[in-house]
Formats: sequence, C-alpha cells, structure tokens
Amino acid sequence: MKTYYFKHNATLLGIVCLFLITACGCAKESLQDQLPPITQTGANTFGCIVDGKIFIPRDSYSSTPGNNFFKGLKLLIGNNFLNTSGDDIWVLSAGNFKIDPNIYIYIYIPSLINANNSFMINTSDGYKDSSLPHTHIYCQIDGSNNTYLSSESSGFIKFSRLDTTSGIYSGTFNVKLKNKDNENDTIEITDGRFDINLNTLNN
Repeated sequence: MKTYYFKHNATLLGIVCLFLITACGCAKESLQDQLPPITQTGANTFGCIVDGKIFIPRDSYSSTPGNNFFKGLKLLIGNNFLNTSGDDIWVLSAGNFKIDPNIYIYIYIPSLINANNSFMINTSDGYKDSSLPHTHIYCQIDGSNNTYLSSESSGFIKFSRLDTTSGIYSGTFNVKLKNKDNENDTIEITDGRFDINLNTLNN
C-alpha cells in the first residue's frame, strides 16, 4: 500500500512538472508570437521584449492642429539628421506614443562607414543630440521619466542587412540598461528586431 502510494504521488508529481514546463513554454512562445517577424525586406517594423513585456512602437492618437503628433518609429541619418541614405550618424527612435509620450527606445550609431554589421553597445549619455563616438542605447519604458542607459559592453546590435544604397536596415539587438539615477535598478531588452526602409518610413 505504501509502495503504491509512493508511485502514485511520483506519477502525479511528474504530471504536474510536465504541465508547468509546458505552460512556461507556451507563455514564452506566445510572447514571441506578439513580436513582428525578423525580416530583411524593409517592412518598417520594430519590436523587443523589455523585462518580459512586449514593446512595439505606436503613433500618438491624433494630428489635430494644436496637438502634438508623435510618430512611433523614426530613422534619422546624416550629420544634420537629413533623411538620406548616408553613412554617418544612424539614429533609430521607437516610441509607444499611443500610450505615453515618455515611453521610447533610442538607438544611436555614430557611423556605418566600413561597418562589419556588428556593433557593441557601450556607455550612453542619454542625449538625443549625443556626440559620443560609440554605439549606445537609452530609453524610458514605464512612463515615469526613469531613464535607463547602456553601459560599457552591455549588449550588441547585429545587422542582417545594411544596405545604404537602397536605404534598408535590418537587424537584431539585445542590451542590459541601468537606471540613470540608481545603478541597482536594471532592465533587460531581449529579442530586439528592426527592419527599416528609410525611403518609406519617414514619409
């Protein structure tokens, strides 16, 4: 009787564990399914997971005269941020402005000249008009004006397509960021992906 009881509980425990593993796998899969697919066609998409939550850019609600309108996804290139397919100063700005104008991710690459398609993410100063000589990321993601900055060797951006002639920039990124005012407060951005066509995105 005791042997049967043990075997019965062991079987039940195995079923419970299998259920939990399957449930966790499904949750992870469903989270991934909410992101745009990784493509290299210039689909003008962007997405990532920030501490287990989906981040996808959204335009603000209205462009009614007198109200500010914020475009959820922008790519700016060139010394004066001209919309050309030049090689210098590459800035990708993604914001969920439909929810809050203070929810955004900002990616800065100082130059794509002689690029090898992979960029290490280093220390950010948290400024949009930054003149730092290296790649960095900063963001506000909770609507509370908490700014999170990249630090030395805190992540990577990898281009799967870097076509300055056609203006198509596709890639993936992962990074860990620290609160500007509290280094013990960190967030992790994973599964980041973008597929941008400069010629159509900013129209």
